[in-house]
This record gives sequence, structure tokens and C-alpha cells, in this order.
Amino acid sequence: KTTATAALDNGLTAGAYFEITVADDSDDIDEDGGNMLVASDFVLSLTSDNASLYFGDTAPAGKKYFSAAGDMEGDSFSTDSDAAVLRGDVSFGGMNGSVSYIVDDAANSAEQLAVGLGGSFGAVTFGLGYQEATTFADAEDDFNADEVMGVSVGGTFSGATVTLAYAAETDTGETSTAIQVAYPFGPVTATAYYSMEEVDGVDETDDNYGITVAYAQDAIGVTAKFRNEQGRNEWNLEGSYDMGNGATIMAGALNENEGDDVDYYVGGTYDLGGGASMLAVYAIDDRWRPG
Repeated sequence: KTTATAALDNGLTAGAYFEITVADDSDDIDEDGGNMLVASDFVLSLTSDNASLYFGDTAPAGKKYFSAAGDMEGDSFSTDSDAAVLRGDVSFGGMNGSVSYIVDDAANSAEQLAVGLGGSFGAVTFGLGYQEATTFADAEDDFNADEVMGVSVGGTFSGATVTLAYAAETDTGETSTAIQVAYPFGPVTATAYYSMEEVDGVDETDDNYGITVAYAQDAIGVTAKFRNEQGRNEWNLEGSYDMGNGATIMAGALNENEGDDVDYYVGGTYDLGGGASMLAVYAIDDRWRPG
């Protein structure tokens, strides 16, 4: 990963971020046209105190200020695509706003307008998000072509951080109404959420809920999660240790979407300085089989 910035004479700051992906098997090499190194991610930016412009692998505006209260089925904003995103941000009077388009190189057009608005009133913060429906079909990953809107409010009261959120996807008629509460106990923070799921105003049997317990003190971090989402149980147990010399080691076990199968990983990061870092991970995924 490489990041570079330069201050311009007119008060603007130009920035560029590039991430180089190393293909690790023959399938990746074939998909990348035989190249072992692929500049798959980039972000170009032009920023000032009150306004910013981003182009590349950056988040659309719809979910920038909306805060989901756990896993919400109606919260299906586009968060990623194979195409670049053009997004503008502006701050005014304590309020923040954004607008974005996905740039379709093949059609030489801008697709899926998304807007976001966020701010605070005293101790209460709020976020709004909207994205229009589109026929843009070339994007993959976490792209959703449907119309989506969401609103969230939150704040901290007597030490507890509370988030209330509502999200709806117009085309499917799916809505989510959720609450999430986080409370710290010294170095431990417990977070629980519940999301009521409905389709066309009718309750579904599989509401989503979960609890997370996180410990962080000095160089040690440990997180344990349990959740029931889309009618299936999932859990994670992960930890990290900061060695104090720029290196952090980490390990974890996960049970997600696979019944009784458990995946494991161990790895580490190293700060190379100048905004560059190195990540190395070894993982065992029970879904993968040789041949």
C-alpha cells in the first residue's frame, strides 16, 4: 500500500493512494491477464477544510453517514463495485453532506446517484442516506442496483451508546427497524443489537440479533462475537498483540455461513513508515478443497 499527499498553493491538498495485489494462484493470474502484480485499488483526492473530492475505490455517499444498528436486511446500500466512484463531500454549519456517482467506463456514463447527510444536535447525532435504482449491471462485489434509503439517530446517555436505525429497500419491500446498545466496563465493551425484519409490512420469522464483547488494554485486544443472522448462528473469536516496534500479530477462529466448519487464521502487520504498511496472513478455510 502506498499513500502520497502534496499541499498546493491555493489551500488544497492533493492525495493519491494505491494498493498492489499479488496474485497467489493460477486463477488470479489468468483473471489479471497474466500479471502477477495488479494495481487493483486506487483513490485520487483533492481536499480542503470544507470540501473534498474523491475518485476511485472510495465509498458511495449513501452509507457514509447512516449508522446501521447491527445487521439490517433493508440496509443494502452499494458499498463497493468493480467501477470507480466519484464522490464530493462538503461541510457547512456543523452539517456534512455528500453526493456520489459510480463511473461506468464502458458506457462512458455516471450511474446510481447517491446522497448522504449527517450532523448533530447537542448529544444526538443523525445520518441520512439514499441511493437511486439503476440498470448499471457491470459492477460486482457489494453493489446493489435497487433503490435504498436509511435514517439513523444515536447518542451516549449515562455511559451507554445507543443507536436507532430504519432502512428500506424499495424494490423488495424489505424494511429493517433496529436498536443497538454498547456499554463499557473498564477495558471491556459489550455491544448488543436487535433488528426486526419485515417484507411489505409483514414480520419475518428470522429477525437478526447479536452480542459482541471486546477487551482492549495496553498491547492486547480480544473480541468475541455471537450472532443469529438470516436464521443461522455465527461466531468469531479474534485477538491481537501490538509488539511496540511497528509490528502487530493477530489470530482468530471464525464460524460463518458454514454450519459446523471453523476457519482459522494467523498473521501480522508491520508499519513501514511514510503511510506504507505490510500485511501477511495464513488462513485455513474449510470451504476450500484442493483440485
